[in-house]
Amino acid sequence: MNKLGFMSYIYLGWSANAIAEDASKHGLTYVQIDPKQSMQVMDDEPFSLIRAEKIRAIFEDKGISVVGLSAYTNLLNPNLQKREDKLMQLEKMIDLCSAYGTRYIATETGSLHPTNAWRDFEGNRTPEAWDELLNIIDRLRNRAVKKNAVLVIEGFALNVLARPEQGVRMMEQLGTEGLALIMDPFNYLTQEDLSRQEAAMSNIFDCIAPYTPIAHAKDTLYHDGVFTTPRVGTGQTDWNVYAALLASRLPDVPLILEHAKPEEVAECLDLIRKSFESAVRT
Repeated sequence: MNKLGFMSYIYLGWSANAIAEDASKHGLTYVQIDPKQSMQVMDDEPFSLIRAEKIRAIFEDKGISVVGLSAYTNLLNPNLQKREDKLMQLEKMIDLCSAYGTRYIATETGSLHPTNAWRDFEGNRTPEAWDELLNIIDRLRNRAVKKNAVLVIEGFALNVLARPEQGVRMMEQLGTEGLALIMDPFNYLTQEDLSRQEAAMSNIFDCIAPYTPIAHAKDTLYHDGVFTTPRVGTGQTDWNVYAALLASRLPDVPLILEHAKPEEVAECLDLIRKSFESAVRT
């Protein structure tokens, strides 16, 4: 099965030493780190190269590699000053990749919704929104290329990059240099897809798999018309389908746990491992 890792925010409020200690006990060998997260290591200097190297060493001492950085922000924030401030911050984080021992830095695409980037918004589906997104991604990708890094984009059904086919379109329009996609089918599954998960996930893999260095582990849930992506095992996704596709098509890509609390990690990992065992049997 794929090697397992975790998002650093699962352990929000913990020190880097405590995070690494606990994660290693669960057999996790990768971490996707948010450089802004407080870890009781030079927290007043979040973009310091020295801090990055210290945190990297703490995790590597426990056999955990930094698979990528989390720089998630609304690339299309309708408040232009806030957008530019966040883009400049993201560029600073791109510069940290090598100090953390990774080439990858991930972000969502975001939304033009005036108050909530996670709500549906008609303006996200205009040609103008798409062109604006590509211009911003190209700017960030160019910074990544200069730093020998790769910008990894995570789509989401209610954002501007909402469908896996749009991921393919982005790669075709901008090219693959310094640019990649997160394998996260939970973000793309529509309510209709839940009744045809094998076909829907196969299509997502057809689109995203050729461009992905990292896969995510969570779930998909539609309830009372609201779309969320909770922790593994608490939604409507058939994890056996996902595990089988990972095993057959992306066996070497790290699988990173999301949206869990520290006390929920063991249960999530147990479900993931059982899903891979089922995939092998079938």
